[in-house]
Amino acid sequence: MPFQITEPMVRKMLATVDAGLVKGVGEPVPGKMCVEAAISYALGEPHSDRPSCVDSVVRHAKIRLNDASWSSDAARALGMRRVAIAQLGSKGTIDQAKFVKLLAEYTIREILPVALRAAAILNPSYSASLQEAASRCEAEGTRAAAAAAAARAADAADAADAAGAAAAAAAARAADAADAAGAADAADAADAADAADAAAYAAAGAAYAAVCAADAAARAAVERDRILTLCASLMVKSLQECGSPGCEWLWLADKTDGAA
Repeated sequence: MPFQITEPMVRKMLATVDAGLVKGVGEPVPGKMCVEAAISYALGEPHSDRPSCVDSVVRHAKIRLNDASWSSDAARALGMRRVAIAQLGSKGTIDQAKFVKLLAEYTIREILPVALRAAAILNPSYSASLQEAASRCEAEGTRAAAAAAAARAADAADAADAAGAAAAAAAARAADAADAAGAADAADAADAADAADAAAYAAAGAAYAAVCAADAAARAAVERDRILTLCASLMVKSLQECGSPGCEWLWLADKTDGAA
């Protein structure tokens, strides 16, 4: 029997998420658990980060995103509330290979350019090369574009630049994600999702370094949250294209305010 999603269930999960999300599984108290545990809580299941209705690869990617360096528990909750809904009912309904392929492509198209342009800000002598790589990633979304970007960013990193090094790492991990995304088994699919997440976090590091060089660290933390939120939105987009049942309930996230 297909997993049944109800409005009270989604509202309970949103209220739990909006209380704040912590790094790690936490404890079964609103404001003190991770996003996957919040789903288990809303479903009335035992406290764990393995809700019964969530696909294993999606869950793996979401845990990595949950445990990233958000500026606060409230920022983590606000950034992840839509994808928390979108993943509902994904177990047994989505094509894992399609999900990771989409996530890898979107990471190359939308996350890598952020890292490359951040590196360009701090490396004027490499700016044209990095901007060109960013534009290619946006246009193609391919493994070849990511690999070429990694080479360009590595040149900038040779100048002992933190943003360049982070951009190179982001591009290399995105290329890894594209390589692994064609895998047929769940273990390799999880590797692809891992690599896509790692690329996003490295991109956030590049942008953070660029903003720190130009402004206060507090603003840089906001920029990092923005990129992690973008990563969550790409997961939502991928889940929508894969037909995850929870996506039909995203209107509830849009209707409510979320964490302050």
